[in-house]
Amino acid sequence: MAVKGFYIRSKFATLSLTGGSCSLNCFYCSAKYIASMEGAVTPDGLEKAIRAYYRRGTRGFLISGGFNERGELNLRPFLPALRRLKRELDGLVFNVHPGLPDRGTIEEMRDVIDVVDFEFAYSPKAFHAKGLKGRKREDYVRVLEDFVTYGPKYVVPHLMLGLPNDEVEEAIRIASSFKPYLLNFLVLIPTKGTPSERLRVPDPHEVLRWVELGSRLMGGRVSLGCMRPFSIKGVLDREAVSRGLVVRIANPSPEVVREFKLELYDACCSLPEEVLEGFRTT
Repeated sequence: MAVKGFYIRSKFATLSLTGGSCSLNCFYCSAKYIASMEGAVTPDGLEKAIRAYYRRGTRGFLISGGFNERGELNLRPFLPALRRLKRELDGLVFNVHPGLPDRGTIEEMRDVIDVVDFEFAYSPKAFHAKGLKGRKREDYVRVLEDFVTYGPKYVVPHLMLGLPNDEVEEAIRIASSFKPYLLNFLVLIPTKGTPSERLRVPDPHEVLRWVELGSRLMGGRVSLGCMRPFSIKGVLDREAVSRGLVVRIANPSPEVVREFKLELYDACCSLPEEVLEGFRTT
């Protein structure tokens, strides 16, 4: 099976429902990663932005933003606008980073959201790094179960690797036990201006050990997400592809694209096969 590479260029866009603001202060983010997204902070603003992008040929949208202190994206008020857009515009694909929504919101997402990128911060250090209030690690398992049972068809658990002294095996085993169509791995980037900036870049071979476990449990249905330190990307990508550990890579290193002749797409790496053809690039 050919490995697929994903870049976001013009067929896909990222929008933040909160602009650059977030009530959490995650160890490795501190709202820096949403600051670069285009803000669409009202339902009307979101609808106008999507229609404008659509006229320019954009068909896919990653809808994200900052979370409240309980780790929830305020998505529910925006769902009617997204539902209306789905009815009126052909070929729209919506991919959402929802955090930890309640079951009612999950059920409302079912008929309008195509893909859920679910950050499964269940491992001890990943959970602690979120700085959530009024939450337990087990909430991630419960919400993932709700998504699989009541939510959109495609749910992709995302797991963070590389946090110091974290134990991620249980998280990988639990996430894979829900039999998602894809499991996505992110790798900690020590980021300037966040508490993580003092950390060393993760050892790529330690990262690969966990990717290998996930690949074995998922029958190879694993992707490397867009968060990976640049300094280890070449080694990590090449090893993951040459050893057959992944079927998808976001922002793959150019050398790996050429060496392994990756199929390229202008989209998020979570998109299901049934919609991918419209995002193929050269």
